[in-house]
Amino acid sequence: MTLWCGWAAACGVRGWSTRSLRCAPAMVVALALAAAFALFGRTARADLPGTVPLAAAGDGHLWWVVKVEPPADRTRGTSVAAPPTWALMHHAVDEPSPTERLVMRFGSEPAAIAASGQRVVVLTRGERGAGLFVTTMFAVKNEAVGHWFTMPRGMPIVLPEPPVDGDVRAAAVFGDTLALLVRLRRVEPRAADRFWLGTVECESGVGSAWTERPLPGFEFAEPVRLFARGDELVALGADAEAPVRRGSLALARWSGGAWVAERIERGGAPVPSRGVLGGFAVANRTVIVERGPAGPAVTASANHAVTAEVAPGAGAPDDGASAEPTSGAPASGSEGKADAARIRVSLLRDGRLQPWVDFAEPEQAWFAGPFGAGATVLTLGGGGGAGEAPAGRAYASLRGLSFASSEPGPEQSLAPPGFASGSWIHMPIIGVLSVALVLAAVIFGSDAYLASRMSKVSSAGGAAAEAPQDAPPVRTVRGASLGRRGAALLIDMLPGMVFVWFFVRGTPFDLLQIPAFQPDLRQGVPSLVVFGAGWLVASLGDVLFGRSMGKRIVGLRIISARGGPAPVGRRILRALASSIAVASPVVMLLAFLHPRGDGPAEMLTGTAVVDEAEADGELASRRTGGGQNRPE
Repeated sequence: MTLWCGWAAACGVRGWSTRSLRCAPAMVVALALAAAFALFGRTARADLPGTVPLAAAGDGHLWWVVKVEPPADRTRGTSVAAPPTWALMHHAVDEPSPTERLVMRFGSEPAAIAASGQRVVVLTRGERGAGLFVTTMFAVKNEAVGHWFTMPRGMPIVLPEPPVDGDVRAAAVFGDTLALLVRLRRVEPRAADRFWLGTVECESGVGSAWTERPLPGFEFAEPVRLFARGDELVALGADAEAPVRRGSLALARWSGGAWVAERIERGGAPVPSRGVLGGFAVANRTVIVERGPAGPAVTASANHAVTAEVAPGAGAPDDGASAEPTSGAPASGSEGKADAARIRVSLLRDGRLQPWVDFAEPEQAWFAGPFGAGATVLTLGGGGGAGEAPAGRAYASLRGLSFASSEPGPEQSLAPPGFASGSWIHMPIIGVLSVALVLAAVIFGSDAYLASRMSKVSSAGGAAAEAPQDAPPVRTVRGASLGRRGAALLIDMLPGMVFVWFFVRGTPFDLLQIPAFQPDLRQGVPSLVVFGAGWLVASLGDVLFGRSMGKRIVGLRIISARGGPAPVGRRILRALASSIAVASPVVMLLAFLHPRGDGPAEMLTGTAVVDEAEADGELASRRTGGGQNRPE
């Protein structure tokens, strides 16, 4: 629409009847750019249907797997449908706004993923379930646009296959090392389960080798979770040597080539490991995530006033004294199907769990992990909930977990990156408008150039150099240099700079960041105010008085492209076109190619910015008749 309006305005200035053929190329270019703009917007907004079976997080990066069902093919009738694929998605905490982006696709569902910092490791099965295919990649920020991409650009780094075969029970990346817990395949159906723990360096690629590590002292019949705490590997599981009772939660960390165990308690009582969903570390703090019913059932015993004989994951009350059910929860023994299970997120300090956040378990697939200065809950279903999502499509959302709050923060919808997903969107828009301005200036703004060339050809013909008496005058003065124009704009921006300085503060560099080169508009508000106010002040002066305050001080004036005062209508159009040049000064480089030094805004509107003294001298010469129709 913007390109169409610019084309129509330019045709109106130059005359539709005399320029209809020359308008046709501009119309084709404008329509092509608009079609590409719309096509890019649609493909960038395309999201993926499915679920979120796997997720991982590390230091401000989220990775999760989405199952992608193939679109229905109505042309093939009853033919066999294509198999589904799995997409690896990514989101960074310092994105301009919450976005999700497709990183990679897999032909089979990954067996596990693990992340640490900017690195992610994905484990997939080979064809027909043979072996484990281990790949790794890491996120890198593009400083030009402020967004993230993955390295290496082509195929990810392939790590050696583990020397054992079995089911992946847990995986974690600590530092640049991958730790993998595998339940080995049984040789005989009645044989006892055996487990294997190994590590491999991620940086060495296929040249690295797996190293078997001893297992922690856990009951491996219960779930075992692995996570990283800095460069340290940590495991959560049921303590096999608990003196009070078996199945209580314990933490073990890999230190000095051995496991150092630590029992975990809440309110003086052991914590059952059955309801523990996992753990992670954020800001040098260890976090434990548990699942429990909506109302914990608490019973008394002869040895303890309150015991932890509750449903898995509920644990005992934090103070260890109250036997009353939680407010709003069903009484003990009632059916809990009507109420969602509760998710308890606790902090571990000196072997004791302290409450942090408690919330109802989402109905959709969800994941909790470290993210930025706190933690986050990634949930399938964005915005106001999954009910707002179209059928067959999956939307993700984030809820922050801050250390300053005991409740999750507001829900933030994740959307695919596109023209509505970030504060960087002005960059491609300014780029498209800049290209359109340059093309329109070249196509419609060549009158003065053609007139000057025709005058030179005529002068070269000797007698034919005599111009007809009714020929329009030709301007003899050149346009002002870009340095003087820039100085005039800086003077016009002074009111905006003073205003922003009093209310925002900041360095001069912060106030003069060019909008086209500012990746995040939210961080560039001061400079946007300065440039916007400068353009407004300059435009008002140019339209009302023929020159702004800055041009008056520097000694510049706006005239017609053929000389003489510029009409008000052309000054208005020049002010609108100059907004693009203010946002993207690169387009002013076109002035170096113009024979009279005019910029694209002047070329498009038939105006010129020249030295005031030269313009007055030319006008006086025309009045005396000495300079009329004088060729360049």
